[in-house]
Amino acid sequence: MTADLFDHDQRAILNEYRAEQHNPLRREFDAMLNAMSARDMTVLHGHGIPAPQLFGESLVGAANIETGRNDFWTPTDSGPRAIIIPAMENGCIIDLIAFRPSQPDTWYARVGNCWALGMDEIADARSALDQSHSIFLHATPLDWLRAGGRGVCVIDWTDDARLTLRDLRAIDVASPKFARALRLELSRPPRIPEIKTGRMRRDAA
Repeated sequence: MTADLFDHDQRAILNEYRAEQHNPLRREFDAMLNAMSARDMTVLHGHGIPAPQLFGESLVGAANIETGRNDFWTPTDSGPRAIIIPAMENGCIIDLIAFRPSQPDTWYARVGNCWALGMDEIADARSALDQSHSIFLHATPLDWLRAGGRGVCVIDWTDDARLTLRDLRAIDVASPKFARALRLELSRPPRIPEIKTGRMRRDAA
C-alpha cells in the first residue's frame, strides 16, 4: 500500500482547494480580478481603499454589470462599472457582491448565497473560548474594503443574520448613528408565517 503523503487536515484542505477550482463563482471572479484596470485602482484609492493590498489578496475585482429590481446583478459588456467583492466561507467563494463606490449604500448579490462579508470571522467569534471576543461590524461593503477586508458587513438582513448576531457577546461599530441603526435592526422580531384555521384541503385526484 502506498503511504499517504498528507495527514487528515492536509487532505481536507487539498479537497477544498480542488472543489474550489470547479466553483463557477471562482471562475467568474478570477476573470473580474484580471479585469481590474489602472482606472479601477485609482477609483478605489480615491475612496480610501488599499487597492494594491486587496488586489494582492484576491479580495477585489471589477466588472460592468446589469442590475434588476430583485437586488441581484449579472455581468454585461455595456453596463456601469462596479467593484466586485467575493463573499467567502471556509475558503470558498459563495457569492459575489457588486457596488459602485459613488453609491456605497446600494449593493447587489450575484446568487444570494450569503448574508455577510466576513462569515469566517463570525464563526470564529461564536466559537471563541474568550467570551469578550467581539467582531467589528461595518455599515457598507465600501467601509469593509477600507478596513482591508477585515471585520464583517451584513449584506442581507435575514432572520438568520439577526439570530446569529444576537448570539454574539459584543459587536463593535464605528459611529453612534450606525449603533442606533444596528440596535433597531437586531430588535426586529422574527417573521412568522400567516396562520389560518380551517379544514385540510385534499389534492384533487
